[in-house]
Formats: sequence, C-alpha cells, structure tokens
Amino acid sequence: MADSNIRIKQLSHLSKAQNAALVAVMNALKGLSPEDAQEVLDHAIGQVAVEDQTPMFARGIAGPLGKLICAVKTKIDDVTYGLWLQYCAARGLDTACVLRDCIYALVHGKTYRQMVLEKMNHEAKRIDAMAQLIGPFGAPEFPGGGR
Repeated sequence: MADSNIRIKQLSHLSKAQNAALVAVMNALKGLSPEDAQEVLDHAIGQVAVEDQTPMFARGIAGPLGKLICAVKTKIDDVTYGLWLQYCAARGLDTACVLRDCIYALVHGKTYRQMVLEKMNHEAKRIDAMAQLIGPFGAPEFPGGGR
C-alpha cells in the first residue's frame, strides 16, 4: 500500500469522524498488497452493509435463474460511492442487493427481487393447483399414539 510517511488526504465531503475512520483504515491496511487490501475492504463493507439484516439468500442457494455464483466488482469515485451508500441505506438494503437489482434490471428488464417474487408466486399457484386436483397433500401424521 502507501508509504507510511505520506499523510492521508482529508476528504471535504466526509465528516470529521468519517475522515478519522478513513485514516484508521488506511493505517490498518499498510503493508498489504492491493489485492489483499481490496479483499479486506470488500469483507468489511459486507459486514457494515448488512447491519442486523438477514440476506435474501444465503450463498449457494439458487435464485430465479439458477445458483448465484458469479461475483461482480467495479471501481467508482469516492463521491459517487458515498452517494451510493446513502442510496442503499435510505432503502434499507445492502449494497450487494441493490447492485444485483441494477444488473438484473438492465439485463432482464426486472429487478432480482421482482423475479424472486414472481418465482415464489408461481410456486404458490402451482401448489394450490395441485391441492385442488389431488386434495391436501401434507405429511402423514405419526402413526403412534400421542403423549
């Protein structure tokens, strides 16, 4: 990373506390390769972005079009990044969820969350149709006597 003698530039759009956090983070990342530092930052962002929220899907669970396995990364300027975090926080969503929605909306014309809801609605209608055709099909009750 950067030379330890270089002073970290204070960013005018950040608060005093945010600038202090930036200095602390930059000092903590000293000595790491850019790839290692990026991995640490990505993990930290993931931890901060999902405060007290459970993810829509855990890793390895299939979405409407299959398993979510492809990672997408990009670089943006710090002003846009700050606005991006505000946008996500205002909607109560983590950054990964919003980015996923953007990509799906561009590619498929619907957000990921819309597609998930459509899939869930389709599954519920399919189950209702099956129940009408063959009657209720819940699990058989335990044959032994209850206690």
